[in-house]
Amino acid sequence: MTNTVKKLKVYKKDGEFVIERINEFNHSWKKSFVTEEGLKAGLDSYRPVMDEYEIEAADGLFALVANHLNK
Repeated sequence: MTNTVKKLKVYKKDGEFVIERINEFNHSWKKSFVTEEGLKAGLDSYRPVMDEYEIEAADGLFALVANHLNK
């Protein structure tokens, strides 16, 4: 059995921020946020388990995600 990494992908699609969570079985769930504050709240919900995930942020969002998570 391979140990697949869980991932959080953060990107923008159709003018909305998206957090896509991909589990160890490669199934994904997406949550969309209209505002940057909504995105930050969404990221905050993963703080207790953040060490279980590899984070991938789109180029335009990398600084925002990194700065928010490093607070």
